[in-house]
Amino acid sequence: MKQQSSIYFALVFILIASQACSGGGTASATAGVTTTAIPEIGQITPTAIPGPLPSGYMELLDNKIASGEWTQEEGLVTLLKMFAGEIQVSEAGLGQSVLESEGTGILRLAAGYLQTGTDQAVKDEITRLLTLLVPSQEALDRYSIPEDQATGRVSGLAKPARQDEEDCRLLWANGFPDSRTPVFPCFLRGGREVAGYSYQVYYPLAWRGDASRAPYYEATLQAVDDSITLFQNYGGVRQIYFVFTTLADVRDTPSWTTYASTATRYGDQAFFNATEACPVVINPAAMALDIPEYKQAMAHEIFHCFQAWNLPEQLDGPGRDSDWWAEGTAEYYSNLVYPSVNAEHRFAAKFSSVSRFSPLTDMSYENFAFFQFLGSRIGPIALIALLTDMPTHPGRDFQVAALAAVPEMEAAFEEFVQSVLDNTLTDSDAGPINMPVNYTNEFLFTEISSIDFSGSPFVVARYKVSFAGESEFSVSTVPEGPGRAAARVRGTIGGWASIPETVRACGQLDYALYVITTTPAVVRTETVATSVVTEAPCDECLIGRWEATNDSMLSYMQSVTAAGGENVPTVESVTGIASLDFNANGTGTGGYENFMVHETGVGGNEGTEVFYTFQGFSSGPYTADGSELLGLTGGTTEMMVTVRIVANGASISSTTFPVRPEDFPVSSAIPTAYICDGDTLTTWPPAEGVEPIEWIHVSP
Repeated sequence: MKQQSSIYFALVFILIASQACSGGGTASATAGVTTTAIPEIGQITPTAIPGPLPSGYMELLDNKIASGEWTQEEGLVTLLKMFAGEIQVSEAGLGQSVLESEGTGILRLAAGYLQTGTDQAVKDEITRLLTLLVPSQEALDRYSIPEDQATGRVSGLAKPARQDEEDCRLLWANGFPDSRTPVFPCFLRGGREVAGYSYQVYYPLAWRGDASRAPYYEATLQAVDDSITLFQNYGGVRQIYFVFTTLADVRDTPSWTTYASTATRYGDQAFFNATEACPVVINPAAMALDIPEYKQAMAHEIFHCFQAWNLPEQLDGPGRDSDWWAEGTAEYYSNLVYPSVNAEHRFAAKFSSVSRFSPLTDMSYENFAFFQFLGSRIGPIALIALLTDMPTHPGRDFQVAALAAVPEMEAAFEEFVQSVLDNTLTDSDAGPINMPVNYTNEFLFTEISSIDFSGSPFVVARYKVSFAGESEFSVSTVPEGPGRAAARVRGTIGGWASIPETVRACGQLDYALYVITTTPAVVRTETVATSVVTEAPCDECLIGRWEATNDSMLSYMQSVTAAGGENVPTVESVTGIASLDFNANGTGTGGYENFMVHETGVGGNEGTEVFYTFQGFSSGPYTADGSELLGLTGGTTEMMVTVRIVANGASISSTTFPVRPEDFPVSSAIPTAYICDGDTLTTWPPAEGVEPIEWIHVSP
């Protein structure tokens, strides 16, 4: 029985290995080799660098400073004036819009200029604008009443007889006159007590009776409850006040909006009158968001306050250079509060685009993807601990070095890169984060060539490396510099390894290749070279999915066992699906779906039955010339076999084990004869005396 089973399993595996084919091996011929050392210009197709929208106002500012349109001083004053409604978008000359219209980064950078700037006139103007944009809680209290007193008169806060709503409309623009000015109510205030601290929300008195505004007030309070309850597990929390601005919204370009701004501290200084509470100013545009997205936006702003309380030196010391993690983590932690909202996914396409060329430390909001991965890997508490090791002084090189120094970062970054390219990155709610496929560059091998592929620190450098159809290439890869590189057939998931030493392509065969490093100030290079190119025929008749008929599979199995001689078992039945999928790019997959073979009379004992159940697949490149299929083992194989033995009607054992090509002494490099005619495929497995298998074409 042992001998018969060995032949049986070997031939069953050959059915998949030699017809679906998984790659690897060496070149078998040298005829027709071309000797051109460098590919022609037309064979190299660079990917055009797109011009995606800036992630936010900080990137917009950087772009305009880099182009010479603004100095830093001009940019800060212009944007602050636009936030305050003193100039329109057309007057600011902003051009294109931004993906995230949050003013927090600009307010933080402007506050930093008060500490480090050299132009006193600019500092005075910034101070005026910041004071205008962010009223103190003391000033708001002077012009507000508790919401439960909105319907009655309050001593000292009664509205003067000749005052009307115009006074309240102008109050903010006039800078909230000080306590010597007659006071009248323009705001209602309500709040929450969470974790021992007070969180106040101020909203215009004119909102009374407006059913369209009330939900945003309630949503703000709910965001406080949800966010502070979660964030207190990760670090210290303190007071926050929220205010819905009444500044005029004079934007003349509908696509330009500013939702909210958080005025975090700058070192030991605070431009918001040294109050201990963290202010969040909410603009009218925020009320165009749906309520779930609005609440996540508030959670984002609340986390900026959390950063200011728990990471003040790391946040403010580097200035602009901390933006890559300040905004990336605010997006991630806001999603932890509201895991099913996923508003941060709006940056997925931007991350896919810019990560090809820019390191993580040059990005901002789009880094939500990296922090989502890292937070899931090490946990949100450990991620906060990691941020405490970030630099407290300017210089992006210091940010790169600090990130590179995180234990096991190279392995983690590679795992992140693979999840991005495989599109298997998941969100806090375990759902997918879908990113479009973008490549740093694309190359096509048609002849003997050598190409260098490179990657810089924390850049997700990835390439589409293609091989011309109906060809066989001998390939070598040579690494240079610290880092990692791996490839897989484009369109598959996982199975990252080196490009095989032999590549056979039916149609054009595309690989995805990443080349990465986390070592500061170095470049990792992966040289891919072809040394031999020969013809490899292709049969278009095979393209599509084929399923074997169970009748022919039964005849095949019966002929396999009959070849074993006397006292061989009888194959009673086969059920399930055996399939072959041939792609036009020269890759194929063969697999089993609950494919069961039932034998009786095992070992010459009529009462002994064996049930073999096959589940899984093998995939990789193949070649076919119209009469023979050829493939080699050594590629991707995920197949399991369950063997259940029944004696006299009673199950006595059941064992499941993986099918591995190396377990079988039969060479799968033997060609398999076939005939493909329309929707019918007939194969003759490479063993003498066995019956052919009939396949039906079930889909293109």
